[in-house]
Amino acid sequence: MFKGSVGLTALVSVLFSFNVSHAKEFPVQARLFAGNSKVDPKNVNEVIEAQGLKKIDSVSRYGVEITYPAMKYLDVGVRYTKILGDVEENPASSATDYSAKVDQDALLLLARVPLYRNDVVRFDGFAGVGGTNTKLKVRTASQDGEFTKSAGEGWAASPYTAVGGSLSIGYKKFYFVVEGGIENNKVDGFDRSGSASASIDTLDLSGSYFSVGIMFNGISGSIK
Repeated sequence: MFKGSVGLTALVSVLFSFNVSHAKEFPVQARLFAGNSKVDPKNVNEVIEAQGLKKIDSVSRYGVEITYPAMKYLDVGVRYTKILGDVEENPASSATDYSAKVDQDALLLLARVPLYRNDVVRFDGFAGVGGTNTKLKVRTASQDGEFTKSAGEGWAASPYTAVGGSLSIGYKKFYFVVEGGIENNKVDGFDRSGSASASIDTLDLSGSYFSVGIMFNGISGSIK
């Protein structure tokens, strides 16, 4: 199960548990990041633009990632990302306050392969697979409803994959990180509430993304 706060709380709990002393210790990496994704959800945009809203062409993203070395040249772990989008009327009007809002929780199981490392610079490539729970709210003159695709008490409702690479610059335990990648993130089969338009059946947030963040390297993790 992961809904926004649940997924983030679970990862933070894992992070803090690394400080507990156990029989076997190993180095762990923790990353905090924020960024932007370029998207073009054609089905949604066709509907909301026709109803007087701006099109959705980007979404913001922020989250946390934790990885540990499974092998000498392979790190594995998990990433939680909150993906948010918000567009208003075209032109904007405070009198009506019409809008479309995307709220998505994404969980990714990933593997990172270090391509170059020294004391100051690190470069790696990664690939991951996971899932999302998604909510889209649309309020216009002709509709006021919500589209949801959630697993409820399950793990995730829609498939989600990502590939990319990151460059880290720093020293010892602290690094500044820039990352770029491509995501496959398509949601369909919505549950509708309110006066949600039947014309919206797919939200495609696939596309390229860019993020910046910080990495805490060599945190002491342990297992029994």
